[in-house]
Amino acid sequence: MIITILPSSANFHAVAYNEMKVEKGMATLLEAQNIYGLRQESYKPEKLRQFFIDYSSRNTHIQNAQFHVAVSCKGNEYSHQQLLDIAHRYLKEMGYADEGQPLLIYAHHDTPNNHIHIVTSRVAPDGHKIDHTHEKRRSREITLKIMEEFEGRRQEPEVSDIVKEALTYRYTSKAQFCAIMESLSYECKDDDEKPVVHIYRGGQEQGTIQMQLIMRHALKENKTDDKRRRQLRAILKKYRDLSANKEELAAAMKKKFGISLVFVGKADTPYGYIVVDHKNKTVFKGGEFLSIKELLQFEDAATRFTKIKQTIDDLLADNPNLTTADINRILYRQFGTRIHRGTVSWNGETIQLRPEVTEQLRQNYLASRGIHPSAHTATNRNPLPPQGDNRGNGVHVQSPANAGATDTNREWELNGNMDMSVDDEEAQRRKWRR
Repeated sequence: MIITILPSSANFHAVAYNEMKVEKGMATLLEAQNIYGLRQESYKPEKLRQFFIDYSSRNTHIQNAQFHVAVSCKGNEYSHQQLLDIAHRYLKEMGYADEGQPLLIYAHHDTPNNHIHIVTSRVAPDGHKIDHTHEKRRSREITLKIMEEFEGRRQEPEVSDIVKEALTYRYTSKAQFCAIMESLSYECKDDDEKPVVHIYRGGQEQGTIQMQLIMRHALKENKTDDKRRRQLRAILKKYRDLSANKEELAAAMKKKFGISLVFVGKADTPYGYIVVDHKNKTVFKGGEFLSIKELLQFEDAATRFTKIKQTIDDLLADNPNLTTADINRILYRQFGTRIHRGTVSWNGETIQLRPEVTEQLRQNYLASRGIHPSAHTATNRNPLPPQGDNRGNGVHVQSPANAGATDTNREWELNGNMDMSVDDEEAQRRKWRR
């Protein structure tokens, strides 16, 4: 791409030149801004030239007020619309983008190379002369900067490192690319004027990435195979049923499977979601697996606790000898919770199991440790050994013959003052070690 500043003039001959090209069908007026007092159907070479002369007369110290620029590329490397976007960026950098600045931009079709011509005045809307210090050198620097940014060859170092990983994923749109960035704890925001995306983290802008670079790496199509689709659908349904809300579901999917769920829309009422599979570096529309409505069908606490209690009753009906540890393995797989001290908790709420269930599990635990319930009760009626050191009065407390036996010691402890609410076996072992 080349941007060339063409000769200035006092009579704005560039207007006549470009309008002549239009009359011959070799050019098209792409854009006209701030041409006050003239309707577009009234645009004639002389009227347009006179408008710029009159406008520029607000500063009588400038003799050659015409600012005429050509923006061209090799072949059709850039469309005329893209060249127009580049022209606006260039004018802003050069100081010709204040509100009210008159402007004509023409697309030329008379050569194999796409190019446009820009005509404006060196006089700003408030009458001051627009800075032209080192104009050609500044123009070359700005052109190089625009080329590098627009073509995606140069990014800020931090942003380059940030987006490098995201660009290796398989995605099909800018929205999916931004979902990757969000799953990596960044935020994307569009630019109202330039074809770039601003990257933020923690509220601080990290830099920008060119839209062209994002779409250069995008795929036209990225569909998952039927086996993977069924697998992800089953996983989403299972962990939806283990979660209380979408935040808990997203956390579980990220921790267990390396899959991020990025919701689209308002935080409370998303209208869609995107699945970012970090393991396989692939991005999908969530609707391919479960609709957003189906995904967000979370159970309330009352329904969940009813199912948990029914599951415990059914398990004990099938096998009355199950221990807390046996049941907990099943409860965790199905509901993501466990029995602890005769209670079950889920999503910040807790319920107490029925006393008969608690007692049955307690008896099953004792039996699993070889402690007979009747012996347990009889031992509990025995008085505790006297406290303190009795050696001074000649009294010697005889230890039981099997005092060193682990089960017997545990039985004695269980019949002492320890809380015998139902707990899993591992928790009991930790208590005994203490």
